[in-house]
Amino acid sequence: MELIGPDDGPGRVLVLSAPVGEGHVAAARALAARMRALWPRAVVREVESTGSTARDASLARSYAVTMRWAPGLYGAAYDVLLHAPRAAAPFKAVSASRVGHDLAPLVDEEHPDLVVSTYPMTTGGLAWLRRHGRLPGRSVAVVTDMAVHPYWAWRDVDETWTLLESSRDQALAVAPGADVRVAPAAVDVRFTPRDRDGARADLGLPRDGFTVLVSGGSLGFGEVDHVVDAVLAAGGPVTPVRVVVLCGRNERLRGALQARGLPPGTLRALGWTDRVPDLIAASDVVLTTAGGVIATEALAVGRPVVFAAPVAGHGRAGARLAEDAGLALVCPRPADVTATVTRLATDPAVAAPLAARAAEFGVRDLDAALRELAARVRVG
Repeated sequence: MELIGPDDGPGRVLVLSAPVGEGHVAAARALAARMRALWPRAVVREVESTGSTARDASLARSYAVTMRWAPGLYGAAYDVLLHAPRAAAPFKAVSASRVGHDLAPLVDEEHPDLVVSTYPMTTGGLAWLRRHGRLPGRSVAVVTDMAVHPYWAWRDVDETWTLLESSRDQALAVAPGADVRVAPAAVDVRFTPRDRDGARADLGLPRDGFTVLVSGGSLGFGEVDHVVDAVLAAGGPVTPVRVVVLCGRNERLRGALQARGLPPGTLRALGWTDRVPDLIAASDVVLTTAGGVIATEALAVGRPVVFAAPVAGHGRAGARLAEDAGLALVCPRPADVTATVTRLATDPAVAAPLAARAAEFGVRDLDAALRELAARVRVG
């Protein structure tokens, strides 16, 4: 393959996401930032919308309400899509048509050489535009979850990037003949291996003990309070366990945890913060009830991941694939969380293989993948 320089990227790039959960947007921002650094001559535009502000608001609201008050309903719908992809076909067609129509003016205006989507519905819109001859340049779908449901995979998109070989198999089952590639995770450059003691010193955390970072995603989904109880129950006089909780935008959760009155050396509840890379680096293990991007960010830093009572739908589906790949442990019940944290804190042989697999996952080079993509755009 002919080598290309940093200035030989695409001329115009469009990066699409949607404000439905923070993970899709975070991945899009990370990709756009890396593209700008690699291709300084490129015009890279980010758009966080499916093409309709009313639809965006409705999707964000319905997702948040369903996950908070009826997660079982969301999980049932997700499982139907995951295990019966043919049943999703008519719904995919309608969604793709509507989103495609709404994205058409943007695509016509930008006329991109490359368009990247990190949200499944916008990817469907791109597939519809390609089928109707209205999508110039190369299109890439970047899957931000470990598991791939039918809305993620579209044969008319030029490339689909998945995180695992098993994810690739899922995508090909949905869209036979599609170009599906296992690619590095789309995470910010700050998520990189770093010295644990140095990170703790920067954050004002004690260097001793076993630190567990707990996350319920940007909205604090899942039974985070029960997970915190389970983690605290693993502590002992020899190896004290410390819990740092990322509450995201869930101020109710943060307030409830702070109201316990535990010392910050035992429990620290944080609201929205831009120091997540430092917090992951300072931790011994990352527990998540939501999965998604926080798991890939932890792996990029080289920290073991535990899915603790993962939320229905993408949380459980992704947890299963990550565990099968040796990248995580899954704890369905609080008692499992306590037992697992105890083993991780007291037996290095338990954490070592997880840390090794995390290091293998994190060393994959996203910049190199983007350079190779630029070459394919140029050839196309």
